[in-house]
Amino acid sequence: MAERKFWNEKIENMSKDELMDLRMKKLREQLEYCYKNPFYKQKFKEAGFEPGDIKTWEDFRKIPVLMNKEIERKSRDESMEKYHHPIGMHLCAPITEIIGAYHTSGTTGLPTFSYTFTKHDLDVWCEGFHRMYWRMGLRAGDRVMFALGMGTYVTNAMLPTFERYGIFIIPVGAEGGSKRLIEYTKLFKPQVLFCTPSYAEYLIERTPSIAGIEAHELGFERVIVCGEPGFGIPSVRQKLLDGFKCKMYEFWAPMAEAYGCSCDAKEYAGMHEVAPDYSIYAEDLVDPKTKEPIEVKDGVVGEGVITSLERYGLPLVKYALGDIIQVFTSPCECGYPGVRVKVIGRSDDLLIVKGVNIYPSTIRDVVNSFIPEVTGAMKIILTERPPRVAPPLKLKVEYGEGIDMSRLEDLEKRIKAKMHEHRVTPEIEWVPPGSLGRTEKKTQIFEKLYEEK
Repeated sequence: MAERKFWNEKIENMSKDELMDLRMKKLREQLEYCYKNPFYKQKFKEAGFEPGDIKTWEDFRKIPVLMNKEIERKSRDESMEKYHHPIGMHLCAPITEIIGAYHTSGTTGLPTFSYTFTKHDLDVWCEGFHRMYWRMGLRAGDRVMFALGMGTYVTNAMLPTFERYGIFIIPVGAEGGSKRLIEYTKLFKPQVLFCTPSYAEYLIERTPSIAGIEAHELGFERVIVCGEPGFGIPSVRQKLLDGFKCKMYEFWAPMAEAYGCSCDAKEYAGMHEVAPDYSIYAEDLVDPKTKEPIEVKDGVVGEGVITSLERYGLPLVKYALGDIIQVFTSPCECGYPGVRVKVIGRSDDLLIVKGVNIYPSTIRDVVNSFIPEVTGAMKIILTERPPRVAPPLKLKVEYGEGIDMSRLEDLEKRIKAKMHEHRVTPEIEWVPPGSLGRTEKKTQIFEKLYEEK
């Protein structure tokens, strides 16, 4: 008997019309639910609409952005003062119904607990992840080495998704360190590794010195990455594929919504939205600067806006996340329906050099394309607060192991020529291999020389 194609055959295989009808029904119910909350009632009033006014998709797209990180922080601070908890004024369920509150691993300072769940919300969270796990080839009984951050991070909320799916989880966590991860990998022989792209690169470099073997000899059949742009960068993806010699996937679930994962297409095709019945995201794009709606068509780039469709604890309505994404609407060779998303970068990571917009992922891809003449490690040096950068753009780049130092001048010319194709010519400071450090957590690509205020 052939294995089923979808985790949830009925929902994931809906026609476009059926899915749209379901989404609009859920949207109206979600807006009515949120309207009972004073925070959202005021937001809707300021935007000039009530839930009953939203009868069509066009009506919905006309609603302006209502939330972003700054507004969420203010909501958190107000709820701390008024209700003595940090979840936010947009908490729509009684706090007695909350069973977990988490934040992102990239948080600095006082976090916003964006990933706050009721039991129902956790059920939805598990369903979204199970659809992704099935698409990425995970099956009940698989052993997973979990090397993402743990504690109060949202990745810790992934543990119930493994348990309910029937997966054997080995929760070393990023905090456990590479030596322990490799020891436990030898003991349990997991088929799957979960980590950030940065940590996957780190393991490729460090495994030989720690264990005396290459990373691919650890025996992983799948490496699944998340948490930062990287897998969508061609040179980084190739480095990971060469290093582990196994199937590789990328997934995400920003703000506990917009569940998406990559597929087995020969060329990277972006991440398939696997749960559009639970949220709206990729099909509600806005211009990052003006926040005006952008027409969603194949290849378009914009800022995704999240709206929950079935969330009770901390629902989001028109939340501009700050991620710049590219949306693909054309059919994928893997046959999975719906839209796909490629993460370009964060809106606050945008650099403007002599009027040219460029994201760190583009710069990193150019540098990595020269491996092994370079290690791939690099830093963008900022002497003033971005996005504007006084030319030239300054980079620190590690040259490769054993490279003839007399070749650096020619290598620099070739890197500059390739960067010039993106209308930016950098100034490169060469540094020895390993001098920029390595980390099990997210890569910090900026070196900020200006004073934070």
